[in-house]
Amino acid sequence: MAEFRKLAKDVYAFLQPPLICYSSAGVIIGDRDVIVVDSLTNAAMTRSLRAEIDRVTDKPIRFLINTHSHLDHVYTNHLFPEATVISTHRGREETTANRKVQGKHDEFFARLFSDVDFRGGRYTLQDMSFSGTLSFYQGEREVRVLELGVGHSESDVVVHLPGEKIVFCGDIFLNGMPPLPGEGHVTQTIANYKAIEALEADIYVAGHGDPGTLADVRAQRTQLESVFQHARECFEQGMSYDAALQALADDGIPLDFQRLILLASYWEFTDRRPETKDPASQNHMTLLQGIATEAKLLLGRKG
Repeated sequence: MAEFRKLAKDVYAFLQPPLICYSSAGVIIGDRDVIVVDSLTNAAMTRSLRAEIDRVTDKPIRFLINTHSHLDHVYTNHLFPEATVISTHRGREETTANRKVQGKHDEFFARLFSDVDFRGGRYTLQDMSFSGTLSFYQGEREVRVLELGVGHSESDVVVHLPGEKIVFCGDIFLNGMPPLPGEGHVTQTIANYKAIEALEADIYVAGHGDPGTLADVRAQRTQLESVFQHARECFEQGMSYDAALQALADDGIPLDFQRLILLASYWEFTDRRPETKDPASQNHMTLLQGIATEAKLLLGRKG
């Protein structure tokens, strides 16, 4: 069940269970209008979100900010037709590429997430893009949009409310799920955790699951660092990816997430895609390298 939780005066989070494709959204109500952080996976989710917004305000939704280009954060952009949709330059480029192969994405995601409803969802280009920092002002409130760069995604973004000490984290921080360096670079994902820790907020709204604290963010970063170090030890011992996957199987992280972290780690160590005979890992490799192009440029290297 979804929950519309009040975090501060005129600031809300739309929360769903901590599952893949069941993401969170943010709602920030100003004197004249509303800012929404992230759209959702399907039309039904977005109808629920919009109904909750209508329940607490009649002000128009003026801006929709995408924290990154993954489908569960952009797939219903088109259901906010009155809003100016904003992403980073890299996020818009990724959305542009994904739109060109929408059919392949439909087929791939239906196969990979067979229990998820994608009806009413599709890629829609953002109206505006930026790099660096973007600030909005709602009277006395500053809404600061920060681009942190590649990590979980092609260009991780957080939305920081300095006055309320709230950060909408996108998928840099996940609560009830393990860390997920989804674009194949663990070192930079760890750096992005540290960047949001430095904001020293009271509330960190996770991309999936309940909001957490600074301690929760630190704990997840520490968990990722621990797995990354274990992966490095396996690699330095000359272990193949498949052998390392067996060695890390008892690390306490669900296997699907362990695959993604280990694939990202080995890709970083070798500067190329790891070889694997594991069919599930091959599927996850497709997620890491992207399915918009056959060979994707990532951090200046070819996969």
